[in-house]
Amino acid sequence: MIGYILTNEQYTDIQGKYYTTYQFLNCVKDINDIWYLFLSEEDKPEVAASEYAWTLNLPEGEYTPPPSPFPPTE
Repeated sequence: MIGYILTNEQYTDIQGKYYTTYQFLNCVKDINDIWYLFLSEEDKPEVAASEYAWTLNLPEGEYTPPPSPFPPTE
């Protein structure tokens, strides 16, 4: 999965911030402790029209999820 890569400072600046009345930014950390922002194609125009438009210019990278904290079920 490809997402926008954030520094720790960028993450702190945008996490939980609303870019519309009802939509907010939510970041996730990968297995390598790198913060990512994922936006759908529908979200991108809304973000582009907000104060967080700069996030659309961040470098993109492959997100590697951390292992599940739950044991596999058989």
